[in-house]
Amino acid sequence: MAQKTFRQCVVGLFINDSGKVLVGERSDAPGSWQLPQGGIEKGENPEAALRREMTEELGSGDFKILKRAAEKCRYEFPPELEAAVAKKFCGQEQTWFLLRFEPNTAPNLGKSDGEFSAIKWVDPATTISEIIVWKKLCYEHGFQQLGIRTH
Repeated sequence: MAQKTFRQCVVGLFINDSGKVLVGERSDAPGSWQLPQGGIEKGENPEAALRREMTEELGSGDFKILKRAAEKCRYEFPPELEAAVAKKFCGQEQTWFLLRFEPNTAPNLGKSDGEFSAIKWVDPATTISEIIVWKKLCYEHGFQQLGIRTH
């Protein structure tokens, strides 16, 4: 059997005028909140994957890219993780983007793929403190690279 590799993916860090960031509650894990993210498909560049994934997960592709992180960050899945993605990959290597919705637009979960059951705007520090432990270092690195203070 071939050795597992890291799944290439993108993360969208949406910020609003109040300095809050958008998180979504995972439909498959009530109480688990995270930034919208998703895999880069074969033949896609990170920007194309970002546009597709944010539209799928948030029901809106009406946003602008403010900044792309210079470095990727990665994390390994814990051995006990039962998710399908963990059976195929050892972890995720992420390209982070700082985003802002276009004026007079917003996420619309009614048009999304259902990955999130709810969304909310929270302080960056709250996002870091509430993310699952095995993603925490990656989140800290992503926020830092994009210039978002978390304390």
